[in-house]
Amino acid sequence: MLIVSTGMLLLTACQKKPARQTLHAAEISHTPVFSNNSLTKKDLGVLPLSNHVSTTVELGVHRECTITPTLLESGDLQIILAMVITGVDGRPQGVNVARVLVHPDEPFDVSIGDMDLAFTPKLRVQ
Repeated sequence: MLIVSTGMLLLTACQKKPARQTLHAAEISHTPVFSNNSLTKKDLGVLPLSNHVSTTVELGVHRECTITPTLLESGDLQIILAMVITGVDGRPQGVNVARVLVHPDEPFDVSIGDMDLAFTPKLRVQ
């Protein structure tokens, strides 16, 4: 099962996919939506995460993503991704938020804003 939501948008799909899932999130932004069809792809590899602890990843110049996992009773991970794009003055220019439901230790892709992030969430034992 995977769930993707942004703001008021909620997309739910129940399906089995081999090895890698691709998830798409809508965009909340203060900047114009780009008509560029090609997403910038970034593979973060295996990403160690701790339950309820945010991890911030630099995605390039003036772009970072904060990833916050929550382990659910079902054993799945709910991951909230918040990507912030800043201007040269350091002030936020755009924010993209996605919420996904994934399985720990299984790779997946998520499209957020104009980026396609791929990683495998590895939950640390606390």
